[in-house]
Amino acid sequence: MFLSMKREYTHLRRMVTGAIFASALLAPRLAMAAIPADKSAAVIFVYEHVGTDSAARGNISLDQFKEHINELEKGNYNVLPLAQIVTAVKNGTPLPPRTIGLTFDGAYPSLLANVVPLLEKDRMPFTIFFASDKIDDSTGNRMTWTQLRKLQNDGLASFGILPSSYVHMVNKTTSQNAALINQAVARYREMMGGTPDFFAYPYGEFDTALKEQIAGYDFKAAFGEQSGVAYHGEDMMALPRFVMTQDYGDIDRFTLTANALPLPVSDIVPADPALKNNPPDIGFTVMPALHDLSKLACFASDTGKLPLTRLDQNRIEIRLKQPFTDRRTRINCTLPDETFTPGQDRNWRWFGMLLTVPDINDDASASANDDEAGQ
Repeated sequence: MFLSMKREYTHLRRMVTGAIFASALLAPRLAMAAIPADKSAAVIFVYEHVGTDSAARGNISLDQFKEHINELEKGNYNVLPLAQIVTAVKNGTPLPPRTIGLTFDGAYPSLLANVVPLLEKDRMPFTIFFASDKIDDSTGNRMTWTQLRKLQNDGLASFGILPSSYVHMVNKTTSQNAALINQAVARYREMMGGTPDFFAYPYGEFDTALKEQIAGYDFKAAFGEQSGVAYHGEDMMALPRFVMTQDYGDIDRFTLTANALPLPVSDIVPADPALKNNPPDIGFTVMPALHDLSKLACFASDTGKLPLTRLDQNRIEIRLKQPFTDRRTRINCTLPDETFTPGQDRNWRWFGMLLTVPDINDDASASANDDEAGQ
């Protein structure tokens, strides 16, 4: 998974670098008004291991993470609590420009040792998602309930849940998933008090049935691992997060994604990201306020740049000839911002999909050690 994501970033980085150079040659023009989606938009990051074994899947080095925090400190960003972001995204209330949310999946000990001191020093709020069975395991592979409650009392951290066991939920029945969710909610209530507001899908995988099942609970939002910017009008049960790991967590990528803007789309195909047909038909309609789609580019994590077919004015379709061979394939589409101010850096609008082929089990080798199974 992580190798394919590294290939994806390599392709994307080449495209972005070339487009930035090309845009610098354009004659200056007046800035356009920002589109409505920009008013209530936020970039949300997800980390897993920080500063542990560099071979661990999902690890990012401590030096890389410190670079991220330094950029957030010095770069005029607004790191806000996840609850505040979610409320604004849901209601369409304004958020400050360059709003950032920080999330951490797994509740690993490295979070307490390497991350919390940095975030507490700079008073940056953050959210931890955890699987209750792993906390109950008491083998030292996760933080303890006592440590989580201490962070809760300190007031900077908030919490969300993964299912009680970190498993592929799209491969399970509705009743099996209900047991995993109910157990996680019950343990949260018992050990942390109250009801969890947020849910995160393991590996970023979900299908329509699971998303509808999650919507039946009292969660304010659920989060995947498809790249993109959260904005008013997004599906609150499938908010995007940019994944940061060592292989593609360098400061250039972090800065690029931290400054990303929404690329609002509708009529997305396939409607269910857990594929029934492989290769799938892929398509979406870009909102009419974005006029110039000539610079729109899409990439697949396994094959690189994709050929686009434009129908009517703003309908985009991607016609694939070969099936996906990875369990998870990321489709990332970017568009240079039309609303930039001359003399300032041009930002990028971003829309992403994470498509799953449930019959492919590319995590079989990691099943014996789920700690290293990544997201």
